[in-house]
Amino acid sequence: MPSIRRSGGAVYFFWDGKLPNPGDEAFAAALHKRRFRTIESAASEEISAGWITPLDPTGDSFTAEDMDAGNCTWLRIRIDKKQLPRRWLQLHRDVAEKAKGKKLSAKERRELKDDLMDKLLPRILPTINMVDALLYHERKTVVLLNTSKAVGETFQKLFFESFQLPLESADPLTIGRRAGFDADTQRSLERAEPIRWFRENAKSARPVDAPVSVVEEASA
Repeated sequence: MPSIRRSGGAVYFFWDGKLPNPGDEAFAAALHKRRFRTIESAASEEISAGWITPLDPTGDSFTAEDMDAGNCTWLRIRIDKKQLPRRWLQLHRDVAEKAKGKKLSAKERRELKDDLMDKLLPRILPTINMVDALLYHERKTVVLLNTSKAVGETFQKLFFESFQLPLESADPLTIGRRAGFDADTQRSLERAEPIRWFRENAKSARPVDAPVSVVEEASA
């Protein structure tokens, strides 16, 4: 059984609207519509991104059991990128220029790259990146376990294409508002303001947009 990574950052997203229940066929069908598709045999530089499950890296099946994570649904996307190694291109360019005795023209460099792509790309395996997310259906919340901006944009695009629901990234205040706190804690949350932490050897204070006082009150 695969495991979720134990360290690293996360990004919170929320949605408004009706999402199929993760146990329903409609949910699996939506994921399958934008499932991962391999580019192993591709002869051009490209990126493929799509849904898979923790137990099936091919994207062929989406059973509820494979995505069950207790009180949430375990989603996973796979991002494959196929690209001609720049080092290979530079080596072949150096050889061609040495044989010619001078620098290649822009047209000759394009032709050399096109020729190398035709010959080498079908034999090059893509790089693989698998990213996990936890979906809390009742809270309309998705926690993406990756802080890369590019990965976040890819995830949002896949989610929208699958469910026709845009994801809204959340700041700490929005997270607190949706956390299900009691009325007193909610009022404290609305009054809270960010505090500034001073870092050692830092020239100025660095603001932290987190209602720390509320978190302390809630845990007390």
